[in-house]
Amino acid sequence: MGLQGNLQDFEITDILQLVYMGQKAGVLRIITENDEGEIYFDSGLVVHAKTQEKKGESAIQTILRWSKGSFVFDPSGKTTEKTIQLPVQNVILEAARQIDEWKAMGKVIPSMDVVVDFVPEPDMSNIELNQEEWRVLTTVDGEKSAKEIAKKLNIKEFDTARILYGLISSGLLKIVSEHSENTGEKEERRGGFFRKR
Repeated sequence: MGLQGNLQDFEITDILQLVYMGQKAGVLRIITENDEGEIYFDSGLVVHAKTQEKKGESAIQTILRWSKGSFVFDPSGKTTEKTIQLPVQNVILEAARQIDEWKAMGKVIPSMDVVVDFVPEPDMSNIELNQEEWRVLTTVDGEKSAKEIAKKLNIKEFDTARILYGLISSGLLKIVSEHSENTGEKEERRGGFFRKR
């Protein structure tokens, strides 16, 4: 199965659909400017995924958000790791749901590099927090990025973003800055815009 191209021409979910229809085994390799990912298939199942920093479902959630880069499907690619056991169709449906949610959350959390801190004297009168929300709150210090919070708590980035989105929307937290991945610099947020410092 000779399948290769650019993510600007093909969405990853379309590629997954082709693999599923062919009931193929192999590995889909994706290369972006900042990361590389691999998704392994076996007879219509996704059995393993990894990026440079993640494995399993966390990795596939990251890969499915990529929109730029090149890809190639290698039918000879195999793995002994089994971190996922999901039909491709399930992965596609979950990806579509999460992409929609990411778009909504992106209006408040533009990236996982944002740094959050507490809002001074928030109104707590009508707020009830669950255990996961409390866990996230205990790691907020005005220095850690959303990505660092997810890593520290071993929570998926999507789930961390969803929790932070709720805490920000409820008025408990606010975005104070954003770490730049490319330069390592921190940017301060002022009036809805970020500026380097």
